[in-house]
Formats: sequence, structure tokens, C-alpha cells
Amino acid sequence: MQILTCPGQLRRLEEALRRNLPATLPVLGTVMTVARGNPAAHEVLVDSWPHFGVVLTRLRPEEHKDPQDFYSNQLTVYYRDEGAWRELLGGTQAVDWTRAFQVQG
Repeated sequence: MQILTCPGQLRRLEEALRRNLPATLPVLGTVMTVARGNPAAHEVLVDSWPHFGVVLTRLRPEEHKDPQDFYSNQLTVYYRDEGAWRELLGGTQAVDWTRAFQVQG
């Protein structure tokens, strides 16, 4: 997984997500928020760049206050490739399985 922080990358991702509305709506809002200053302390992860198969947004790990609060520990996801999504869930640390969380997407 790669965390996107560059404003140019975030803008390119935003444009790609806009072309696939309404399926991308859950992640598009967070990507737009991060690209415009990120007041909510989220981060945007992709499986690869620039040809991504999965986009995952989550609260920065250092911002987690309560490991049992699944409202603040929300993840949003959009995937084009189910195999990449399954690989992300099983083979990376993108999702912290020790915390309560919700996945939307």
C-alpha cells in the first residue's frame, strides 16, 4: 500500500474517481477533504500508483482515540479489482484488525 500525500497525486486520483461516479462516492468525499487541507486527519491509500485497483481511506493511526469506537474508526473503500482488495485485507497492515471499525464502500 502507498499513502498518497502529494497534492498532484490527490488531484489525479480525484479526477479518476469522478469519472466513475456514483460507485466511487464513498471515497471521493474523503479524497477531496484530504486534498483540500485534511482537517479531519484522514489518509488515502492505494494499492499501486498511478494504476490503482484499490483506494482505501482511513483516519491516521496516531489519531485513533478509542479502539472500540467503530464510528471514528471508519474506512471507506473503492476497488476495481477484487483480487487486489482481498490481497490488501489479508496481506497488509492497512486494516487494523485489533480495533472495532466500519467499512463503507
